Amino acid sequence: MINASGFDVAVIGGGVIGTSIAYHAAKRGMSVGLFESGPLAGGASGASMGLRSIWVWSHLLPLESGLRNDQRFIDFVHETGEDIELDTTGRIIVANSEDDLGYMHDFVDRLQKRGIEIRLLDQAEIRDVEPNLSPRVIGAAWSPIGGNAMPIKLTYGLARAAKRLGASIFTHTPVTGVHVAGGRATGIQAGGRDYSAQWVVNAAGAWCASIGQMAGVEIPVVPRKGQIMLLNAPAGLVRHGIASLHKPGPQQTGGTNIRPTPHGQILCGGTSEYAGFDVTARSENIHDIARRCVDLVPALSNLSVLRSWAGVRPRTPDGEFIIGGSDRLDNFLVATGHDFVGVTHSLVTGELITELMLDGTTTTPIDGFRLNRFNGSVQSHG
Repeated sequence: MINASGFDVAVIGGGVIGTSIAYHAAKRGMSVGLFESGPLAGGASGASMGLRSIWVWSHLLPLESGLRNDQRFIDFVHETGEDIELDTTGRIIVANSEDDLGYMHDFVDRLQKRGIEIRLLDQAEIRDVEPNLSPRVIGAAWSPIGGNAMPIKLTYGLARAAKRLGASIFTHTPVTGVHVAGGRATGIQAGGRDYSAQWVVNAAGAWCASIGQMAGVEIPVVPRKGQIMLLNAPAGLVRHGIASLHKPGPQQTGGTNIRPTPHGQILCGGTSEYAGFDVTARSENIHDIARRCVDLVPALSNLSVLRSWAGVRPRTPDGEFIIGGSDRLDNFLVATGHDFVGVTHSLVTGELITELMLDGTTTTPIDGFRLNRFNGSVQSHG
């Protein structure tokens, strides 16, 4: 258990994934030290739209787990009292081409056959639900599953809840080393001090590769830059979260997403660039986001941009997550690769990593997320 310089688990990374792991581990009685090199939510979590959607639920996780995801967020709010600006009004997915519409029909049909509440909207229903959608939108589907959560508030809420359960949160405390002995990680060095740990969890997002190097573990993750922008808007201009259709396979932009905030503003995104760790918000990206969003909601063209900013998201070669241990160090766990769907998968990832540490297995199969799937292979990051 905890002493002056040791924890059951040292979690590296203070975004939605790291703080979720800290919260779930502390909830189950583990002593937790979370270490973040800057402020909480200083990476991808601070430049996220906070979307939660069954449409982007990983196909490697059981769909049933995705259907419970709304309840995970509702339970967290009820159990902790944290305000994460949780919205559970569902999402609207739109199609602009016959090809997209055909895929949407097939996808909705498959979900309906599994008893999932989702339906296609006809043109009259589309205009009734979102009157300002463009006539170019030829089809849409709506599901009450999903919604939004404010990612910065979610990150801080998870950290506060973990701290109330006994976790120690170290911000502006970069990890500079991972101690290894006898085929195990024995602790970390952070902020000029050594901390022993029974488990070390690398949840450092786009920086996971450099943390892995400290432990001699290769983690094939690279930063993928994403930019979003905030508009000043009259109430009711956009009523629900709206997203362009996500087909399977690599996504060049993360799609086009629009969502209202509780403060009379509208978030729009996003972009995708491989530009290292540069997080400069570029005017070209603002124009690109604006063009795509105005294509969906023409009335947005009359709004002013309050600000635009960017962050780097962790991307793996095959676009899927890495969740689990390494062949080299069985107690050095990795949780990364969530790219632009980190908020959707934040709470379930915290559950899974905690189950691995305390139960030695997970209630949800995670074989497809193993780090060793990349052994001896070279794949594109897409």
